[in-house]
Amino acid sequence: MKLYKRITFLMLCAVIIFSFAACNPGDGIPFLSTKSKTTLPDNTVTVTFPEGYTIVQIAQKLEQNKVCSAQAFLEACKKPVAGIEIDNADDRVFLLEGYIFPDTYEFYLESDAQSVVDKFIENYNSKITDEMKQRAKTLGYTMDQMMTLASVIQKECDADIDECANVSSVFHNRLKDPASFPKLESDVTTFYISQSLKDVIGYQDGVALENQNGEVKKYMELYSTYYRSGLPVGPICNPGLKAINAALHPAETNYVFFLTDESGEHFYYASTIAEHNANGVKAGLF
Repeated sequence: MKLYKRITFLMLCAVIIFSFAACNPGDGIPFLSTKSKTTLPDNTVTVTFPEGYTIVQIAQKLEQNKVCSAQAFLEACKKPVAGIEIDNADDRVFLLEGYIFPDTYEFYLESDAQSVVDKFIENYNSKITDEMKQRAKTLGYTMDQMMTLASVIQKECDADIDECANVSSVFHNRLKDPASFPKLESDVTTFYISQSLKDVIGYQDGVALENQNGEVKKYMELYSTYYRSGLPVGPICNPGLKAINAALHPAETNYVFFLTDESGEHFYYASTIAEHNANGVKAGLF
């Protein structure tokens, strides 16, 4: 009887040792696992697009991951799609800038570019609620204008997205008082033309605007809020939900100026030009 128990015990030990040996690190014992593992098909790829990416950056990442060609995607983003109402369609570089919703996606390799665009738009439409659209109307704007503002907020707050409600308040306060603040004067709207679209429209570093090509002049005046009054003609990137909600629900402040230090991480707000200048000194900019 003792011999039988000893043999049984040894056999059980052997089964347990074999089970551990069959595991990959971190898997646990196979027959105790409660999770089933799924393997993606060989012809698919998972790609994550950060908040604030431009269409050009998204196109490059799609091509790098062999989803579709960058050029085909860029061309598809110039075409209208169902469910998206654009205010100034003829004046935009890429019609769908702002609507290629940042998220993690699974794509088939070598996909048709239009089907890729459709997947982004479907996700956008699932995230933007009727309540959000109604909130835009309550504020006196279209949803397209709020997406434009959200894109500017997103780029201004890339280093610290938690500042987006305060930044939104600055822009809203300036937009409410066009007589005092006809222009938003946001640097990132200029950078969209001089950096993000540099290779698309042929912007030349170190060349004055009057000596740039016709496309550069046209789009600088349409997008840069140092040249254009009010909002840019359209979004300058593809914002996430936090920036979109900040555009729809700005903080309640009297701020009409803000700046950051050179790191972009420390924000300074002001209600007067004197305060703004003092903040520039604090930030080491003036």
